[in-house]
Amino acid sequence: MPPRRTSFTSTVNSRNGFAPSADVASYKDLLLFEERLKQNAALLRSRKRKYEIFLAILVVSILVLVHKSFLQPSPTPSLHYLHLSLLPVAVVTLLLFFASGMYAERIGYANRYVPHANRALRSLNMHLNMRVSPKPLIPYIPFPLSLLVPSSLSSSATSPSPRSPSISPTMLPSSSKSQKPASGPNPKPIPAIPPTKNPRGELIFSSRVDRVFRDGYERYRALFEKKREERYRELRARKKGLTGIWWK
Repeated sequence: MPPRRTSFTSTVNSRNGFAPSADVASYKDLLLFEERLKQNAALLRSRKRKYEIFLAILVVSILVLVHKSFLQPSPTPSLHYLHLSLLPVAVVTLLLFFASGMYAERIGYANRYVPHANRALRSLNMHLNMRVSPKPLIPYIPFPLSLLVPSSLSSSATSPSPRSPSISPTMLPSSSKSQKPASGPNPKPIPAIPPTKNPRGELIFSSRVDRVFRDGYERYRALFEKKREERYRELRARKKGLTGIWWK
């Protein structure tokens, strides 16, 4: 009895490499898989940000309590004793934050999620690109301020920094063997993957994946992103309309 053909059924071509079936079912399954990866990464990043804020507040509180307790104690005895009693509580909370594994679970795991996912995706000739081009801190200098800032500084602030040599997504290494340095006196360094244009990240494919499948999936994903953006705009406009009616 021949095996049942599914949406992930693929063939291997000696010339084109890995060639999955380029149909809508495969695109849909792969898009669901990509969305789940991006949603998990966004959820972990949001949770990590909250715990980082909590950790920063806790460290600042300890520094303030140390200053108020020993360096500049309060003249009021009740406030001084309050600072002395709150200091060990804050220190114990900080120690428990690391000793209980909260840091490794909430912050460390979020930092390791994308590298671990990419190690698993390497065998599938895919890579989850979550690198977003950083926004400039000073996009432009206003006219009154430009009179006070030298032209060399203003030009360096507005001009983009030179990028390192980048590779196209199709040149992504598909196995760990391709990451080994080439034998020779001057091995050519592997250029970095360029940042993605999608702020939510995207899956990129190795050159071993069939070109027809890659182009078809990118068109399918672009159409999905367009519909998603239109739906988001409609919801935002509807929310603004309801807010305006409520204020009236």
